[in-house]
Amino acid sequence: MQLRYDEDFLEAAVFLCASGRRPGVPSLQIARFHREREKLYSILDPDERNAAFFNLHLDWFREWGLEQPLTDVLKESPLVREQLGVLAVRKTTGKNDEGAELYVNEAGQRTGLLALRLERLIHDAALRDYLRHEFTHLHDMLDPAFGYLPELELPGLNSAQKRLARERYRLLWDITIDGRLTAAGFTPTQAYEQHAAAFARGYSFWPQPRQAQTFNSLWRTQVPRHADFLALITDPRGLREAHRPAPGASCPLCDFPTFQWADPGLLESGLVQRITTEFPNWLPGHGVCHRCWEAYQVRELADCASAA
Repeated sequence: MQLRYDEDFLEAAVFLCASGRRPGVPSLQIARFHREREKLYSILDPDERNAAFFNLHLDWFREWGLEQPLTDVLKESPLVREQLGVLAVRKTTGKNDEGAELYVNEAGQRTGLLALRLERLIHDAALRDYLRHEFTHLHDMLDPAFGYLPELELPGLNSAQKRLARERYRLLWDITIDGRLTAAGFTPTQAYEQHAAAFARGYSFWPQPRQAQTFNSLWRTQVPRHADFLALITDPRGLREAHRPAPGASCPLCDFPTFQWADPGLLESGLVQRITTEFPNWLPGHGVCHRCWEAYQVRELADCASAA
């Protein structure tokens, strides 16, 4: 596996050291770095000059020990080293941009991309903790036992529900990662209590015993599975299997969640017959959302008018 660095990341990283923000960088080295860098402006060819700047920044990136945490933590992740052809590192472009991603091309070649906030480079211990967490994400993506899919399949959910489901997925995944890191003797990015509180907020509609049991199962698992996460985020209230018109449950006809159910007294025999013709497994006790009831009512009235 090759480690590759974006040139903007390298330049920003070494200037972070040259600014004195990273502890332990000698002032004499900083002065030497600036002298060497100034000399490169005399190179006339722009391509040669850019290449020279890149090599200079890479040399000082390694000289100041910025690469060491990356290579050390990668040694702890044999699956990542074996399965990735390239791990590219760049700086973040926004506050929600940080983290590791996996890309697979048409030839099946796998590339990892790690986006880092420059502040991570100030303290090695905290950087190593973060890298372990993100490399475990990559490990899971590459592990067939996890069953990772690049796109979450969330049929029947509106945009707000999909956003909430993705947030819950990330929460569940992070819980299992930090649980495994804790069991291995490493420092997690968030402690047990922090994750437990976040899980309780995300699943506040569950009774407390179920919250505790599910959270502890996630925290202790050594082999998490994508399918298990999916089951916990797509219908955490179990409304799809309720087979009754519960608030927020999906209509058995259109499959959209609804809080407006048609009054059972409005389900006349002709309308029931029309619905069961199209949905043989439907029963009146399953209910129908008000929008679907209106649609069938309009069709019923139209048929009556045409017959007259």
